[in-house]
Amino acid sequence: MRGRARRRPPLRLQFFLDDVHDRQVEVVFVEPASPDAPLPPGVSHWPGPGESVLSPSLVADGVGDRYGRVVGGIAAEGLASPGERYAYARPADGALTVEHAMLATGFGSQDAGGFGDLATVRPFSVFLSLLIAMLGLPAGLFAVVATRLGAAGRDRRTALLGALGASRRQLALLSAGEAAPALLLGVAPAVPVLGAALVTDLRIPFVGYELAAADMRAHAWPMVCALIGAPLLLVALVVLMHQWTGPGRSTRPRDAGRGRLVKVAAGLCPAFLGILSWSPTALATYGASRTVVLVSLLGTVGALATLPAAIALLLSAAGRGVTALGRSRGLAGTLLAGRWTQGRPGYLSRLVAGVVIAVGLLSVVQVYPSMHSASVQGALAMRERFGHSVLTVQVPHTAEGRSDPLAERLPRGAEVAVLDSTLGLANGAGEVKETPDGPVEVRQAVTVRGSCDALRGLGLPCPSGESALAVPLAEDTPVLRALLPASVTQVGVSRGPLAVRQSNVLVVYSPQGEALPLGELKSDALAVLGPGALVEGVGQGWIGGAALLSSQLRWVTLLGVVGVGLVALAAALNCLAEVVRFARSIAPVSVVTGSRRVYVAVAAWTLAAPLCAAAVLGAVSAVWVTLPYTTPPRDGELPPQMLSAAVAVLFVLALLVAGLASLSAVRESRRWRPRHD
Repeated sequence: MRGRARRRPPLRLQFFLDDVHDRQVEVVFVEPASPDAPLPPGVSHWPGPGESVLSPSLVADGVGDRYGRVVGGIAAEGLASPGERYAYARPADGALTVEHAMLATGFGSQDAGGFGDLATVRPFSVFLSLLIAMLGLPAGLFAVVATRLGAAGRDRRTALLGALGASRRQLALLSAGEAAPALLLGVAPAVPVLGAALVTDLRIPFVGYELAAADMRAHAWPMVCALIGAPLLLVALVVLMHQWTGPGRSTRPRDAGRGRLVKVAAGLCPAFLGILSWSPTALATYGASRTVVLVSLLGTVGALATLPAAIALLLSAAGRGVTALGRSRGLAGTLLAGRWTQGRPGYLSRLVAGVVIAVGLLSVVQVYPSMHSASVQGALAMRERFGHSVLTVQVPHTAEGRSDPLAERLPRGAEVAVLDSTLGLANGAGEVKETPDGPVEVRQAVTVRGSCDALRGLGLPCPSGESALAVPLAEDTPVLRALLPASVTQVGVSRGPLAVRQSNVLVVYSPQGEALPLGELKSDALAVLGPGALVEGVGQGWIGGAALLSSQLRWVTLLGVVGVGLVALAAALNCLAEVVRFARSIAPVSVVTGSRRVYVAVAAWTLAAPLCAAAVLGAVSAVWVTLPYTTPPRDGELPPQMLSAAVAVLFVLALLVAGLASLSAVRESRRWRPRHD
């Protein structure tokens, strides 16, 4: 208001990122500057100076009083998710100055991202894309296979009822009524699970994510609609796949419509494979933008969905060669099998779909996490080498001249030195600065200062005078070589007291290689140096990011395993149905041929050969499907051993299915008798 002095913001904030058990922790150091300062969300009262309030997950992690004496917790309404690791801490009086803090009027905004789980948890669109790729396609395959189980008998019944004058509405009601008990049985287990999720927080197995009941209640109606809509959608699928196609010249069920569908899907397959071939170039040119990622996902899902149809047409075409072979050699079983596969692309598509999609999903689940591992291998190797025997302490802006009290709290036998870097430890490649004469590259300069014992423990000489020595970094300085980037080839060495200033890094290490008490040093550094004093092990920045990414990638593994399980179940049901159908339809052949060995030949050509061919072609297509993840700029790896093992297992399963089919046919042929009308 005009004429009134502008009011100073009532809050001072400083954000701080820590790690507990390699998991990221968000801490907000907050100082109320006026009595009417608003409380943080989920906090009932202000902590006093040197006190803190923690989220339940952070309490469970055992951080204790690291950020100040714990005087309370953060309620659920102040957390983005029940499992969020979050803390509000009030530093000692005077530690959070106006010059080094953010001024704020309150908590929360229209755009609340940038910190906590709101920044680290991936958007819902990413999760939805994973659901479509990992579960949507397997669920669709499972639905189609389940719908067509026992289809030959139902097709005959539908044709008979249609010939007797049944309308499409009556046929649809018949199909819906037949499918209703199974659909209701499938929906029933979801009801108590959804009810429990609406009442209490649920922890999802393997990924460890805690699903908030409050979030579920906020979306209760969409959940209920999905629970009702899923069986209705499946009823529509059952009706569409069992329609009467009208009178024809034959009384046998007609498969022409589904044959055309297979041909259309096979025709789309090259387009999706083209998208996969284009994806690496797009990622290198435009980066991982949302459009490029969605188009790549479309290529992956589309290729896995249409590849079975393309392979089915190839196998159907190969049936002509099998037919010619049987005719030329006088092999009844081979001739029969060739004619069988030659005109049944729909049957072949359903038969090989499980194999192709399973191999593709297994490959994606294997490759996707691997493309994020290269950046942390060096850090993990350093963790293996040094453990917690070497720690770094980032000195905050407000801690100048406070290093001596910290040195007094170090464990007995530990040494400490100061790294004074012009660019910081993270920028080893140097910086490019614009000058009147053009861009100039500024190289990183590092000086190490400490006592003679501290310098010698790092493999450095101790200067005799006050001037600094230029010492090259070599294998006898492993700690510095691990901390500094490869672009730093030498450091300056000086003897003297710590006397740190802002942006310095303290190197605390044990000359004997013993592990230092990381938790205690974190608490001491925050107490002595103030907010922003970060204590880390060697390479912790990379390892912490990898731990976060690893927890997120568990979703890929979980959804992929569930998807592969659905595909495997669909393939098993389809194969068992084909075994029963094969046994019943082929039983009379022994009467004509006079030998039951014909069953082995027919089973080998109609079941074993297509499944084995699908295993090989599925492995080849898996290489193509994973191109967006294995081709630069991405560096995922598809182990050939995994593909070889998958193909070998599928070969064995194909032989078992064929053997089971032939044995069932022999048993059925013993019971078969010609009908006498």
